[in-house]
Amino acid sequence: MNSIGKSVSLSNFWYAVEHSVTLQEKPISLTLLDQRYVIYRDSQGKAHALVDRCAHRGASLGEGWVEGDCIRCPYHGWSYDTSGSCVRIPADREGTPIPNRARMNSLPIEETNGFIWIFPGQPDLADPTLIPPFPEFGQDGWRPVHGEYIWNANFSRVVESGLDTSHAPFVHKPFFPNRDDAVVHPLDVKVTDHHVSTYVQLKPPKRLGLLKYIIKKDRDYSSSVLTGYLPCINRIAIDFNWRGYQYIYFASNIPVSDNLTLTKWIGVRNFLTQAWGDNNSMKNTVETYQEDKAVVESQPSTPSWVTQGEDLLLASDQLILAYRKALAKATMSEAAKS
Repeated sequence: MNSIGKSVSLSNFWYAVEHSVTLQEKPISLTLLDQRYVIYRDSQGKAHALVDRCAHRGASLGEGWVEGDCIRCPYHGWSYDTSGSCVRIPADREGTPIPNRARMNSLPIEETNGFIWIFPGQPDLADPTLIPPFPEFGQDGWRPVHGEYIWNANFSRVVESGLDTSHAPFVHKPFFPNRDDAVVHPLDVKVTDHHVSTYVQLKPPKRLGLLKYIIKKDRDYSSSVLTGYLPCINRIAIDFNWRGYQYIYFASNIPVSDNLTLTKWIGVRNFLTQAWGDNNSMKNTVETYQEDKAVVESQPSTPSWVTQGEDLLLASDQLILAYRKALAKATMSEAAKS
């Protein structure tokens, strides 16, 4: 597989491409699997997605503007409705037929769990029930923060960093200063057609920032449930084993191109739910990314699931192995459908 953008096997999935709160009055251009798309809201606030290219001269519709329910090209003002059909060409006299070719493909789109999701594959395969769940988002008692991060790495390597059960004492030393006690106990890995997950019990991480004021020092353990949703979603549910305090991290690792990944993430917490606690949550997440960045970007740029035999995976890597097998199976299945 030379280019993820040429691989139809990765097209038939839902991708969370933007935070809902970010898409406002202006359209937004984005790149997914080496293809350009534009998302925008109509006059009722409903989100729509089109291929980001004017049929006239190829200009980006994302550089244009929204007018009513239509998006206008910034170059010559062509107007496209939500189905992708051109409905007005200002340079033509009134009554001039609009060419049939004056249209761009629209994409299935959903807005849920704090994200805008698009489906770049076959529209008849776009089942919204397959969008990964994030039940805590928007619920009372859970405070959200969000952000994004760029990696010069294949998306599968980024996903696997969030499924790795043994790297924390070596990469995230500020939180896990226990390199001499890094044994990973046997994992019970759950596998379905759409996700892999496991429960991990850890020695309590060091209490940094505001955590040192609200979480008991002497705890037997903390725990996490690590989940990878195909093809590119991480969910990490951290339980501090103290008063039910939890932090849920949900990240869409968007495959922009072979070796460029854009992560759009949301974190929700059920403690310190006032706005003044947001900076601490965001700081901890960004610092974790920064610690992961060097090792993730040093790995091969090839997709991990197609170079399976090159790595020596151990018992502690069972979740990563399960992800690779599930993704390989799913992409072959989707390629067959296409």
